Amino acid sequence: MNIEKEVTRKMLIALAIVFILITMNCTSEKVSADDRMFIVKHQTIRYVTAYNAGDERQTDDTPCISADNSNICERLERGEKVCAANFVPLGTHLYVDKVGVCTVTDRMNRRYKNRVDIAMPKGNYKEALTFGRQKLMVRILKEINASK
Repeated sequence: MNIEKEVTRKMLIALAIVFILITMNCTSEKVSADDRMFIVKHQTIRYVTAYNAGDERQTDDTPCISADNSNICERLERGEKVCAANFVPLGTHLYVDKVGVCTVTDRMNRRYKNRVDIAMPKGNYKEALTFGRQKLMVRILKEINASK
């Protein structure tokens, strides 16, 4: 009888650990982009939209300057992928399905606390409109230091 209780207790502990790992979305999945390596810290489904950086109709009165004070328009011209999100710190790297790795450089209106907004060049209006609003898997990344 004591053996049965011990087995039951160990099984409950194991199930609790599995449950915690699942709820925390712990993963050892790795992502690479631009010769950099990332580990997935967390993953979640979020609404993802797109906007045209530099378009005064879609931004505030400084359409190319982001919340981290960088020039989004210049970054897009260099081929960088940048996005806006309120649920992670500025500078965080996200892997967004159908998009790839983007760097959070900007914020959205506070009513969009769980959304990701992908920056696209000003001239890609139709592309941003076609992108629409999609529910996609978003992975919060942590860069793996190459020297370690």
